[in-house]
Amino acid sequence: MVRNVSVAGVGFVLLLPALVLVSSGLLGFERPDALVNPALVMGGLLAAFALNALPVLRVRFGHEEGTLVGTVSLRLRGAVLNLMALSASCLLLATITVYVFVENFQPR
Repeated sequence: MVRNVSVAGVGFVLLLPALVLVSSGLLGFERPDALVNPALVMGGLLAAFALNALPVLRVRFGHEEGTLVGTVSLRLRGAVLNLMALSASCLLLATITVYVFVENFQPR
């Protein structure tokens, strides 16, 4: 349990550059250039997703009657902070992806 809280804390720290980028764009204030490095923003998002997906998601594979069966289960008990960090990383990644798509692809 303590490990899950520390992993969630690290995940929230890794989400800060993406959160600063998105909130500065939405609220219209000047963002610090040191936090807007694409490698820092996307790397932090992906690292926060990966770190917080481990305690929340369970993936299992097995054989049944000659076929490969895979299951993905979501664990809600004891990992609420990890689930919050995971959903925040997905939301920020979706927001940045939609912005990149809308900004770069103009209708003809």
